[in-house]
Amino acid sequence: MLPFGALALLGCAATGPSPKSAAETASAVEIQFIRSATVAIKYKNLDRKSVTILVDPILADKGTEPPIDFSNTNKNPTIELPVDKKQLLESADAILITHYHPDHFDLEAERIVPRDTLIFCQPYDEARLREKGFSNLQVIDRTFTWKGITISRLLARHHEGAVGAPPFGESSSYSLQTKKEALFFTGDAILDDRLRAALTSVRPNVIVANTGECQFTKENPVLTPGTPMTLTVGELKEMTQLLPRSKVVAVHMDAINHCQLTKDGLRKYVASEHLKGSIVVPTEGDVMAYDALMKN
Repeated sequence: MLPFGALALLGCAATGPSPKSAAETASAVEIQFIRSATVAIKYKNLDRKSVTILVDPILADKGTEPPIDFSNTNKNPTIELPVDKKQLLESADAILITHYHPDHFDLEAERIVPRDTLIFCQPYDEARLREKGFSNLQVIDRTFTWKGITISRLLARHHEGAVGAPPFGESSSYSLQTKKEALFFTGDAILDDRLRAALTSVRPNVIVANTGECQFTKENPVLTPGTPMTLTVGELKEMTQLLPRSKVVAVHMDAINHCQLTKDGLRKYVASEHLKGSIVVPTEGDVMAYDALMKN
């Protein structure tokens, strides 16, 4: 696994009469895919400082937490964390929890995240986080600017026909914008009128899209078995048609028991549909330079 900065610096060895320094050529933003929906965003040179936001940390060791109900009995997470969890937390200046479900902020994260960590969250989750002892919360109702990053929350739905607050009702997507970069996190959402409107309004350069085609497979009081709760392969393709200049980074696969779509399955779909220039399917631990994503 490449550490932060390594991928962006690979291109700095080119020869030439006036080579630029690593600092001049490195991407201003790096995106590290950790596991499932956990992603670390490192912004460089914001007021001459680096800032890292950790999104949706699930930090448990493989197989140490309960399965999501109404699916199989495989314990979560189903794969190992590819980085040291202590170092991951120490490198984070803030945490963004898209929504407070156990596959986005797990029991281990509840246990080891310092209680004074700055946490951005949706309004629905504030009370529960405070009950857990987290004291440094910044609720994102609509828009909040922090260290040169404007974080906007946009309404989304976790499944078709969803109404009301979570756990399986309304959800949130997020836009993270600086003067030059525009990132969009779908959160757990389906591609309906809300998400389409959000995407076409923001028109982000990079979309971190939660897929996995998560669903319940057993009878339950919440959803009909087989109802998708995250983006399907067809919705990912439609997203590329909606915003052909945007790059989709597909995450939220292989690590949680109710996810049906695998990274290998999605890669085969991407190849068969000739979408390699539009959809990226990273491996756990991969670091992607924002600039390189936009060029490829």
